[in-house]
Amino acid sequence: MREDLLTELENEYAQLRADNERTEEMRKEKIRMEQPRIYELTKERENIVFGTLRNIVNGTASKAEDLPERMEKLNEQIRTLLTENGYPADFLAPVYHCPLCKDTGRTGETIKEPCECLKKAYQQKLRKKIGLNGTRAETFETFDASVFPDEKIPGLDFTQREMMQLYKTVCEKWANEYPEAEYRDLLLTGSTGLGKTFLLRAMAERLIERDINVLIISAYKMLEILRKQYFENDDSANELLDAQVLMIDDLGSEPLMQNVTVEQLFNLLNERQNRNLSTVISTNLEMAKFRERYTERIASRLRDSRSCKVISLLGKDIRTGGNLKA
Repeated sequence: MREDLLTELENEYAQLRADNERTEEMRKEKIRMEQPRIYELTKERENIVFGTLRNIVNGTASKAEDLPERMEKLNEQIRTLLTENGYPADFLAPVYHCPLCKDTGRTGETIKEPCECLKKAYQQKLRKKIGLNGTRAETFETFDASVFPDEKIPGLDFTQREMMQLYKTVCEKWANEYPEAEYRDLLLTGSTGLGKTFLLRAMAERLIERDINVLIISAYKMLEILRKQYFENDDSANELLDAQVLMIDDLGSEPLMQNVTVEQLFNLLNERQNRNLSTVISTNLEMAKFRERYTERIASRLRDSRSCKVISLLGKDIRTGGNLKA
């Protein structure tokens, strides 16, 4: 998990607990003012608990004391009086949103593990951080092969729909198995409107579900960061270097700057490969044009069949042709 997002969540959980305590105190004060009898019972309950604890510490606790039975009797009286006077039975119970972790974000006695509520909150923050809109519209579960033409691609023995079903399976398998997947990197190529960005985002969603630190960034935004690092010695590019999985969308659409873009991109890919971190790239460029634009040095890094899987999408733009549903 990313430390910056975890810090945000820890602060939010601390604020939530503080809000819970204020709510509890306000409810106690309301009962003190409006229901003296119930308030007396709550004080009696507190005295029994603290008195028993003092006796335990002093070694004078009596085995004859039946604390659970006495406490349950008081609790039942308090609940009954609350409901009789128009309050919820749990009005004076501890306040928290998550019954598993009691709004601490952690579960377990000796070894503390992230609670499911913390994981879900973290995933939402990560989605927002990397530009996923939170609707989870682009996932493997929402993949619909029927939007692709069910006719053979010219010169080939399979249809665009069959091809996309296959590549959906390949990408889903990679996202499920990372970091033990067969390939470290993926390169998705093909013209506009073939589903590259959808597959990229579906993989990101699956990785987030698996608590993998993933970052999606457009090639244009990536170039802005790399230029800032080059000219201003800015450290914002560290995020590009540190993400377990970096996804660069639409590489080839960004403007080139002589002796800057290519060199910075090479350094980024080289450093990530040296760290054995995964990079997933989508591009509208065919490999020949990709090599021409980014040089053979970068192209060779992404054509290494031992560490990079190239996925070449073919067919019609489903946004202007095919069987795209309204």
